[in-house]
Amino acid sequence: MKITRIGDVAKIFNGYAFKSDEYSSNGYQVIRITNVQNGYISNTNPKFIKFNNKELERFVLKEGDILISLTGNVGRAGRVEKNNLPAVLNQRVGKVVIESKEILPDYLLHILKSNFVESKLIKKAKGIAQKNIGSSDIENLEFPLPTIENQKQIIKFLDQANELIQKRRQAISLLDEYIKSVFLEMFGDPKTNPKQFPLIELKELYIDSKNGTKCGPFGSALKKGELVDSGIPVWNMDNISTSGQVVMPFHMWITEEKFLKLEPYSVKDGDVIISRAGTVGKMCVAKTSEEKSIISTNLIRVRFGNKLLALYFVSLMNYCKGRVGRLKTGADGAFTHMNTGVLDSLTFPYPPIETQNKFSEIVQKTELVKQKMITQLEELENNFQALMQKAFKGELTN
Repeated sequence: MKITRIGDVAKIFNGYAFKSDEYSSNGYQVIRITNVQNGYISNTNPKFIKFNNKELERFVLKEGDILISLTGNVGRAGRVEKNNLPAVLNQRVGKVVIESKEILPDYLLHILKSNFVESKLIKKAKGIAQKNIGSSDIENLEFPLPTIENQKQIIKFLDQANELIQKRRQAISLLDEYIKSVFLEMFGDPKTNPKQFPLIELKELYIDSKNGTKCGPFGSALKKGELVDSGIPVWNMDNISTSGQVVMPFHMWITEEKFLKLEPYSVKDGDVIISRAGTVGKMCVAKTSEEKSIISTNLIRVRFGNKLLALYFVSLMNYCKGRVGRLKTGADGAFTHMNTGVLDSLTFPYPPIETQNKFSEIVQKTELVKQKMITQLEELENNFQALMQKAFKGELTN
């Protein structure tokens, strides 16, 4: 089978730096890094811009365009659909422009979605707290290029497998929506506070004034050259999903010796981890299984006492962050910046710990069902990657 470079059949076109202070309530959706998911373009938390600049028309997207993330979770690839339009391409998102008749768009999309490509791009990525790749990193990747007829057969097999994966993902998403509805039913909208819970500042619920919040170490305290291939894990922004889930596996580690020097930045089971750069305000409840780990530069660790459940706080912020008092956000409810001062003064309705525990019990039961679905999803995705490897070897066309 012929081996070629992505750059021999396609070029990567970079997006434009649209300014966040020009975002509006409608218009063209600005497709940002966070919108590019594995295999599709998400409309979650959309940002819009009034677009009437002819000089920037080359950044307008059309149905079928293939996009790939260049920062953060590098190498995620998806395709623009009708429900994403009208839209424009933001900076640090690449558009894959096919320039050869030897490759079908669907085949190239499957190639870009594969672990084969993603793992190679992660290794090429630069940066500690936030990974970055360039157009040349993608264009220089080699991949197998079968005939057009064989590509059609491969696409058919992979599309059928992918359909099963998407159905499982939709089922998991419905469980997430269920938990959100339970939260709003039990606690209500924090802005109107229909349950009339007392208002409290977050700093009053920290474990103590010294250990309640901690920003990650300065870059000079954790240099890229000090990272190792295995050891004590380092949390970064890629380990937090936009839905508030912990994302594994880790991709950064330090030695035991380095950990002892950075122990004040360590993470315990139940800590809240928050991003303060990139997609600001992403957060999750840490699950460490009592294993050692630390936070990286652009994260904040929050540790509560026994009067506030981390799960309640993260649910509050993920479902209602634009409706919580004294939270410094943009006009559209998105975080504009995050630091310990913002957290200290955050004011919100404080429900009884008994009510928080009831909510936690419902979430834990739902999570058991969800975890089974996630396991099934992982099996489907592993099977998909196995099919992909067969495709690379030409075994799907025999």
